[in-house]
Amino acid sequence: MALFHARFPFLLTLVSAAAALAACGGDDPDPGTTTTTTTTTTSGVGGEGGEGGAGGEGGAGGEGGGSAWNFPDPQVGGTPETDALASAPARCGQADHAWLKDIALGQVTAHAGAGAYSAALLQALAGQVLGGSLPVTLQYDVDVRLVTYQTQDRGLPIEATTLVAWPGNVPAGTAPLPTLLLLHGTTGFTDGCGSSADTTWGALAAVLASSGYIVVAPDYIGLKHSGSATGFLHPYLVGQATAIASLDAVRVLGHWPEELRKGGALPSSKLAVVGGSQGGHAALWVDRLAPYYARELELVGVAATVPPADLVGQATLALTSLRSSSSNMAAFYGASAGWYGAADRLDEVFVSPWDVNVPAALGGSCDFSGLGGQVSSLSDVYQPELLAAATSGDFSTVEPWGCMGVENGLTTTSVPRIQEDAASYGILFVTGTNDSLVDTPTERAAFATLCNEGIPLQYLECAGSSHTQATTNALPEILTFLSARVAGEAFTPTCQAGAAVTCQGTP
Repeated sequence: MALFHARFPFLLTLVSAAAALAACGGDDPDPGTTTTTTTTTTSGVGGEGGEGGAGGEGGAGGEGGGSAWNFPDPQVGGTPETDALASAPARCGQADHAWLKDIALGQVTAHAGAGAYSAALLQALAGQVLGGSLPVTLQYDVDVRLVTYQTQDRGLPIEATTLVAWPGNVPAGTAPLPTLLLLHGTTGFTDGCGSSADTTWGALAAVLASSGYIVVAPDYIGLKHSGSATGFLHPYLVGQATAIASLDAVRVLGHWPEELRKGGALPSSKLAVVGGSQGGHAALWVDRLAPYYARELELVGVAATVPPADLVGQATLALTSLRSSSSNMAAFYGASAGWYGAADRLDEVFVSPWDVNVPAALGGSCDFSGLGGQVSSLSDVYQPELLAAATSGDFSTVEPWGCMGVENGLTTTSVPRIQEDAASYGILFVTGTNDSLVDTPTERAAFATLCNEGIPLQYLECAGSSHTQATTNALPEILTFLSARVAGEAFTPTCQAGAAVTCQGTP
């Protein structure tokens, strides 16, 4: 379910090879990990061009600039409405805690080079693979960094990792660039399984950064690339945990190390978001929580593809008939139980030995094969009480398991959406007709529910597209949509989920 990987094997193979070559030399005098401390507001200093990043076109240098580095400090809560959640975010029997409001959120504790790409190389390769279907111009060289940063989890500080793709050769006087938060699909459930471990993900971030964004691509809590062990599994499909870590990854830009402030680019508080599958779910949670947790950021638009927005609806399907998503529900409960303080109660979800085998498998490898061909019936894996609750449509009889589904579904959560949307703000909700993992009719209904609640949405269903294909086939529409949101163009919500169309990136 990883986002954007399926359609670009040629592009990403070549770009990854270029990244490997670039790692052997380039602008960074020390490509190893650097431990650092940073300040939040200083002058931006232009860097000098490298002597031959990937493709031999020069590294991600720039023309400098004397503009002030003016990224805002974190604002967590601060109003009666937002403080009500910030002071009591625990759900489903969790221990009471409150969100930290520390200015150090997003603090960079280490960074290392993760590739350098020239605009010419990125443009040439994108042209070979996508032809004329990419509606943006790739104009900037890009350096990609692997960054370790401070976030929080259940009221305690914790480290996570993210990729940051930084544009170079940005002309002096260019306005601060918007940030694009790139949220990945399912890649695993434990440390080392984040998207930053895949060089193709960094290459995709570079392509998007070359078009004029500072791209932040977090690994999520529990999936960190390096450093000390997280100590628990990634809380899979838990909206609060993932959105908080993702927003703190954006705050890295306010702590960007002095030695990396080169290339002429300056960050702004404008934030666009794109995510697919698990990342689409996370993107919708960023929309929901940013007004509470990151009030300093200006969220301009969200593209969420194939998201399980109605998590209860998806769970009902997964627990009433054996299908591909039945494995995802096993992963949801197995990985997230600990986050809710219920890791020792998995025998209420799974029959033996699955109550032990599922979390062990999730923590033992990045490749969770799920239920696979090992079972012929849901009753071989799940407890009858849980299956009966799914059949009846009433999960309240099996707590905290029912609560976990309700609180992490966008259509059912108790967290109200409070954002006051600008006329240009909108969410693009993308599905695929042939999605066999996230049920499209269920999400079509979820779209209508959310839109009728006043959320500014547009619907796009890619005809003939599978779960992974929907995102890549809709990439031209996604990029056009995000460009319009950044530019401040008026957005027209449409609550009618129209018929499936041939998306512009469909081969």
